[in-house]
Amino acid sequence: MAVPSISMPMTAVNETSRSGGVSPSLLEKARQALAAYFMFSASECVDMPENIILSILLAKKESIEQNDQRFEHVMLDIGKYCDERLDVSGETGKRARKNFLRMVGMIQRTEEASKCINKMVFFARGIPDEETLNVLANTWKELNAVKPGLFRELLLDTPLASDLLGRMGRKRLINLMEGFENLTRGAGTITDIQRRLERVEREEQILVTVVTTIQEAIGNSYGWIAGDGERDTIKRIVSIELRHRRLLNGDIPDNLFDVGLKLAKSSLLYMNTLLPIIVSQGDAGLREEFVRDSGLDRLLVEELEEFWCVRENIAHQRLVPIRGNV
Repeated sequence: MAVPSISMPMTAVNETSRSGGVSPSLLEKARQALAAYFMFSASECVDMPENIILSILLAKKESIEQNDQRFEHVMLDIGKYCDERLDVSGETGKRARKNFLRMVGMIQRTEEASKCINKMVFFARGIPDEETLNVLANTWKELNAVKPGLFRELLLDTPLASDLLGRMGRKRLINLMEGFENLTRGAGTITDIQRRLERVEREEQILVTVVTTIQEAIGNSYGWIAGDGERDTIKRIVSIELRHRRLLNGDIPDNLFDVGLKLAKSSLLYMNTLLPIIVSQGDAGLREEFVRDSGLDRLLVEELEEFWCVRENIAHQRLVPIRGNV
């Protein structure tokens, strides 16, 4: 069997490395491992080893992070080789094609799981249905069979490290991960995972109501809540609103109220005091300092900026310079 035409000139690798592309070690390691498999092991009817699949998945992850298209070219070359050179009438060709399709299927399932997770934590609200969670659980099992912890390494570590991930998004990810870990140990079910996510969702609904109600109650005078009397008054107003919306039966817990109060005051402080200064002076550094220290999610800060522009009749283009360092 001839060597598959999936080689890459080292000059191209080096040029991509210098231009900030994917590290040649990961992609080249995957390419060489695949070439060796199809050249030697496949002809001996040996299944593709897990370490080769691992190298492919890691190279794929880094290629996405670096927006590097060379990985796709390597996969296309392999697919072309399998279509044109493998004799599927024999055991060798059948085994090689089966392993290639297994590898492609695993990449596709990992990509779909990534899309689902990103949608759940960055965009969508609501609880994933049982079918979606079962698909994620199967991908969790499949990837961790290649290497323990691989699901988290490929799909969770990057969003968890992102400052675009909000507080509730982070809680969703952590609860999802803990739920799958319990499922693996036989100590949990898909229904348990849904219940975990429902609690996070409910807490988010309560917190949003707390923040908006506090903002409406105190207006621009966020500094007047100085003593316990003022705090208790606002807390009663918030509790009444939460009961009206049927989010709570009694009073809001102190810890949740305190978080909402801090977020509401920080939001008003930013819109009414800091943001006008930041925009007028183009001070992206002050903006970053506030995002880092306030506890507000970056996406929430951007929503406050958009709202402020509408309220003050200021062109949204004025926000471009202060967001340049993000």
